[in-house]
Amino acid sequence: MTTILAIATILGGIAALIYFWEKFQKKDKWHEEDKIVDSPWWESSAIKKIKDSEGFTTYRWSNPEKVEGRKADGYSVIYEEDKKDKTRYRLINKGHQILIGKK
Repeated sequence: MTTILAIATILGGIAALIYFWEKFQKKDKWHEEDKIVDSPWWESSAIKKIKDSEGFTTYRWSNPEKVEGRKADGYSVIYEEDKKDKTRYRLINKGHQILIGKK
């Protein structure tokens, strides 16, 4: 009986460690989602003001297949970050073009 109790205690401890380890790992990871916006929203957003203060001067919408080429030209994908939920929102329009900016 003592052996069974010891084994159950050890297995319970291992299960608890696995549960909290997975919960801790998920908490620290950021995930990415798309957020559909339009140009008027972007122009009046607080994110644009922040990006302007970071030195971004040029913004444009880019087709997804051209983003990597635009990065070579100095553009970066523009994200809205929600630090509370650890989510980065990639800003896209209804045509699925991605908002990019250049300093």
